[in-house]
Amino acid sequence: MSRISPGRAAVLGAAVAALFVAGCGRQDEHGGDGRGRGGGAGAGVPSPLATAGTPGPDSTPRYGGEPYAPPQPSRDCTGRTGTLLEPGPVDSAMGLRAMTVWLTHCGSGTYRLDGYPTLQVLDGDGTAFDVRSLRGAEPITTGVRDPGPHPVTLRHGESATAGVVWRNTYADTTEDPVNGTRLRVLPAPGRPAGTVAPDGGIDLGSTGRIGATAWRKAPASESGQPRPAQPGAERPTAPAPSTPAS
Repeated sequence: MSRISPGRAAVLGAAVAALFVAGCGRQDEHGGDGRGRGGGAGAGVPSPLATAGTPGPDSTPRYGGEPYAPPQPSRDCTGRTGTLLEPGPVDSAMGLRAMTVWLTHCGSGTYRLDGYPTLQVLDGDGTAFDVRSLRGAEPITTGVRDPGPHPVTLRHGESATAGVVWRNTYADTTEDPVNGTRLRVLPAPGRPAGTVAPDGGIDLGSTGRIGATAWRKAPASESGQPRPAQPGAERPTAPAPSTPAS
């Protein structure tokens, strides 16, 4: 058996290293691989309502850091007028999604609601998907309580909530799945609409529908979680991040 001299071994090692580096590609100045990829979302639909913003870069969990805790709606009218619209955290399990939309009256006088909000799922450019807005959650799940239509009167600083539910089932592969980034909420006929941006988006798959419960007045101490219908009823339990913003 022939032996490779130390000098020749060094030359071979350098050649292998050069081939390895060449095969790994080149990163551009932004950390990409130089091939490029489309991306970036346009602005949402303008609204007279003060609405929650999109998640920031600090909302992503990091290894070795503190566990991520989804922020709750602020319900803070400081420096605001009109109405503040915010999303609560999104619960997800077994393909079912549930969240709470918060509407806080920051104006003078009273703000009246009676019934169900109307919802539209928007893409990153603010274009609405062809999605049905259902009055009630029961066609989608029995696990979220619906108080039914009833008059709700809000004074300055008081809030109302509506539960929002959907499923991400994707059965019709002839169409692209619906993945919205914003939810347009019309609180009541004649009221201005606003948009919220739930963390994780709105992944409807091919279901083509999203449901909402009727508005109810929220106690001052209530959190941003949807209310279960009854003990043992179907209810999402694994929360996904959400970032309401003022």
